[in-house]
Amino acid sequence: MIYFSEIFDRAFNLFADPDIERKYFNDRAGFQKDMLDFLIIGKNKFVSPVAITERLVQMDASEGKYEEDSGDGSDEYVLESEIPHSGEGVGFTFFINKEKVHGVYIPENNSVKFDRDINEDETWGVCWFYAGAFTADFSKCFRKDYSMQAIMDKIINILAYGLLSAWGDKEVGRVLEVRNILTDHDFEMYSPANSARAKVEWRNQMNRDMDTLISELNWMILSTPRGGSRFGK
Repeated sequence: MIYFSEIFDRAFNLFADPDIERKYFNDRAGFQKDMLDFLIIGKNKFVSPVAITERLVQMDASEGKYEEDSGDGSDEYVLESEIPHSGEGVGFTFFINKEKVHGVYIPENNSVKFDRDINEDETWGVCWFYAGAFTADFSKCFRKDYSMQAIMDKIINILAYGLLSAWGDKEVGRVLEVRNILTDHDFEMYSPANSARAKVEWRNQMNRDMDTLISELNWMILSTPRGGSRFGK
């Protein structure tokens, strides 16, 4: 199983966007929601080896919920909803009086713990979101002499680059649209052409890196003992 959150975390390290960085650290549930569509689009750019890509259709459904209640003077509160997979792969965002704060999920008690006690005249809230997971058993794609850890790491990297490429497609379209509506006077203050060029170059680099990883994965399979003749069996 590959939790989508593993892919999101891998992709985050390659983003160069302050808005995404703020959301990742302050609103993890919202970050997962935002990234889900890009992952679904990006995985379609992962086209080989077919024995792997055909298994990417097996996915968990996403789910999430927001809970809110009054404080009772303590810093820990039990949730009513059952969190999938004991919180693994789930993004949490914590609130006190609607303001985002830090907190942790405690799977043993199905509870959340805040950084401070919450008074009776205050409210606490938790938004959690489980984006999903690729649920197929990828070990059945390979012989026993394969390093599954190395291959799974490569698959996660490819999916992360696919997500980044899909996000880059959206950003390129947005910047080009802005360029088309700006006047000549606007061009004196801002260079949308340069911005568009930078976005295109970044997106193209993500595509090149993804193609390289796919080629490396195929080579890993073909260069193993017996030439990969039992791949997929």
